[in-house]
Amino acid sequence: MATSDMVVFNEQTQLVATEVVAQHLTAFNQASGGGLLLGSQSTLGDYVEEASYKAISALVTRRDAYGSGTLATKALQQLKDVAVKVDQSIGPVEWTVEQFARLLKNEEEAGLIIGEQAAEAMIQDYLNTAATALVAAIGNQAALVNDYSATGTAKLVELNTAAGKFGDRQMALVAWLMHSKVFTDLTNEAITNTSQLYNVGNIRVMQDGLGRRYVVTDAPALLVSGAPDKYNTVGLVPGAAMVETQPLLTMTQPKADQENMGTIWKGESSFTIGLKGYAWDTTNGGKSPTDAELATPSNWDLIASDTKDTAGVMLISQ
Repeated sequence: MATSDMVVFNEQTQLVATEVVAQHLTAFNQASGGGLLLGSQSTLGDYVEEASYKAISALVTRRDAYGSGTLATKALQQLKDVAVKVDQSIGPVEWTVEQFARLLKNEEEAGLIIGEQAAEAMIQDYLNTAATALVAAIGNQAALVNDYSATGTAKLVELNTAAGKFGDRQMALVAWLMHSKVFTDLTNEAITNTSQLYNVGNIRVMQDGLGRRYVVTDAPALLVSGAPDKYNTVGLVPGAAMVETQPLLTMTQPKADQENMGTIWKGESSFTIGLKGYAWDTTNGGKSPTDAELATPSNWDLIASDTKDTAGVMLISQ
């Protein structure tokens, strides 16, 4: 590849990946009912910090129209909501010049192939990471978890019991993020008239006759291997997890130190993830976190005054 060809190749790969990601983000947000929000926005630094205000407890009370006592003041407290930037590496991918020459193909065709596959893999990573963070944060709040794993597989009544952890806010739950095994168990039990709202790679968003959304994907965090295996199913409110993506940056270079001349392509990107009602612990979790750090419950601090003002609830089943 000449230098000018490399420029064209990189631009083509970036364009394909960016357009595919953008198209799928819009479709996914609509299909999931807004429970998982994937967007595109560049951010500076390793964290995104926003100030919000803590709900004031017992703000409205009774007043004695004939009294004269002194009232205790209630403090207006600020909360610091912190999202963390997660860094992605895509590739490197290598091929030989001979591969395309023998097929009478242009190497730029690899740009289309890599761009499409990179976009799909990036979207899956966004969802996997969101699932990891949600399971870690929600699973650390006993009041929000219905642990049915000692009894059996997922059932609609247990899903409803998990929703009940939100009390009078349970109607705010718009979607369930679940493993395909859980979806199969629920389908076998009672769900009929399901319709597919969205599909990309191994991610599906389904809807049953009652209008509930089921985001079905075999994200690693939704399965805890053991004897028996356990499955985490997360009920989401609008904006439970918010992912802000950044453009894919790429580099291509020739490789001439092998018997057959080749080309190496490498991509890099990042995204910021935040959870409703939780803040990333910058001291314990740190910068550029690993998957293990994102999955550590203590790295997600509960900042909401009431657990009903958080991302959602969770069911644990076999």
